[in-house]
Amino acid sequence: MVVLAMGFRRDPRDIRTGTIGDPAPAFDLERLDAPGRLRLADLSGKVVVVNFFASWCVPCKEEAPVLIRVWERYRTSDVAFVGIVYQDEPEAARDFHDRMGQTWPIGMDDAGRTALGFGVFGIPETFFVDPAGVIRGRHIGPIDEDTLVRAIEELRPGTR
Repeated sequence: MVVLAMGFRRDPRDIRTGTIGDPAPAFDLERLDAPGRLRLADLSGKVVVVNFFASWCVPCKEEAPVLIRVWERYRTSDVAFVGIVYQDEPEAARDFHDRMGQTWPIGMDDAGRTALGFGVFGIPETFFVDPAGVIRGRHIGPIDEDTLVRAIEELRPGTR
């Protein structure tokens, strides 16, 4: 009982997994925002922000304006954003993406293999991949602008 109670008192954003410091799992997903495929390999050499989300997720809606503001700031730089749809219907996710005004690429994780590879606990969850393809950070829950910008800047070459 005590162990269970202690677990409930922990901040879920403090959960550590084996993915930090490991190479990011390769993914090759059907794009929902445009024809084609979404592949991590195509983003080699960039800082990649990987955000797992779903249309039914209330915290995902809360963080959408933050993601949009930061994406607009970095969209023409060495930073790429990727949205990965997790446990959702393609049409609902596409509608959410459009309705929220998000313009970065999104891919459908039909079988949940990409989420499993990243060690996703729930959504929203955001991972930060360095230009060499290594996961350097993660944030569980809706992310705020300062945390997002700080994580990106820590990974950009020449900004450390």
